[in-house]
Amino acid sequence: MTDKVIIGELGGRGDGITTLDGKSIFIPFSAPGDKVDIKVDGNKGRLRHIHHSSSHRVDAKCKHFTKCGGCAVQHINEKYYRLWKSGLVRTALENQGFKNIDIRPLEMSSLHSRRRTTFHVIGRNDGNIVLGYAEKGSHNLIDLDECPILVSEIVNFISPLKIFLKTLLNNKQKMSIQITRGDNGLDVAFKGKGDVDLNLRMDLATFAQENDLARVSWFDTSLKKPYYEMLAELKKPYVTFEGNKVFFPQGAFIQATVQGQQTLINIMLASLQDGSHVVDLFSGCGTFSIAAAQTANVHAVENNKEMLSALKSSSNIMTGIKQITTELRDLFMRPLLPHELDKFDVAIIDPPRAGAKHQIQEIINSKIKTLVMVSCNPLSFARDVQDLSLAGFKMGSVTPVDQFLFSPHLEIITIFKRT
Repeated sequence: MTDKVIIGELGGRGDGITTLDGKSIFIPFSAPGDKVDIKVDGNKGRLRHIHHSSSHRVDAKCKHFTKCGGCAVQHINEKYYRLWKSGLVRTALENQGFKNIDIRPLEMSSLHSRRRTTFHVIGRNDGNIVLGYAEKGSHNLIDLDECPILVSEIVNFISPLKIFLKTLLNNKQKMSIQITRGDNGLDVAFKGKGDVDLNLRMDLATFAQENDLARVSWFDTSLKKPYYEMLAELKKPYVTFEGNKVFFPQGAFIQATVQGQQTLINIMLASLQDGSHVVDLFSGCGTFSIAAAQTANVHAVENNKEMLSALKSSSNIMTGIKQITTELRDLFMRPLLPHELDKFDVAIIDPPRAGAKHQIQEIINSKIKTLVMVSCNPLSFARDVQDLSLAGFKMGSVTPVDQFLFSPHLEIITIFKRT
């Protein structure tokens, strides 16, 4: 049985929302203003037919859209999309009691700009393989041969990668391929069960050379403590922060797009006018540390030994920057305490999705005057913002940064000043 409904708005995950018998129903791939038939299952609706298309609806950019689970809202025009994404931040803050928030226009990365991804792969009994992303709400893989979000270097690599994997995977054998485009080539890590034998090592080294890859690694997922084993490095992969090269390790976190990275750096740099001593919490490979070190001494704190070593060794050979010191530390278990923070003028914090409630509390208890806060989760961001606001920090304008096109994911940056 189907129901005819009109879609009212887009929800936080990109699904259209309608009300049926007093209950909210979430319908993927629908647009506000659509008049549609849906089949209802609990609070979910499946789109069966569109009687009248919304003025916000456009043609999707990719033939895999609605099958591949990577994108939720390719069917929405840019004007409404921008309002929806900014609204995710506004709604999260308003739910915590904030009013009159200055939310800047969405800083949106362009098509073909995402420089890192993980493909999932499974072998088939006909000798072929399926390579792509999971279907929405399923483990079923959708076989890709295009993607409007990824940089062209990764898209062009899909075909030779598939050909190589046919010789590697048996029926139902699974693997994932982690790819990062460095500024000088692709860094590729094969993640699968078991060690690599001599023949496979030679095959992978040849594959790297034939496809001009920067580096190829193996990650044995069956180990208790898996690690990246480098099999070939033709060029040491690097990314650039404010004109400075950082040679990143396998599996390193870097910002998803160059445009998004630069937007975050520019806003951060604007906060350093009065700061000569900066602490960068959850520093990673130094996206913010190296940019800040142009004018300030920086102390970078991170719990990933490889990323911190990359930051330290890269900064040691840079010229024209001030001192960068590093500290290996788990900021969830051992946040920096007020007496450690008091020596700094500015703190930069870019925590994982869960936020950093305990570290935020120690910043509140310290004498830090300026806090640059970056977040990838509007909900944890709003919670941490509320704590800062109650402690007397004033929030500046909030900039949403979209590095994850057509998805609900979003980066947020704002600057707090202690009043």
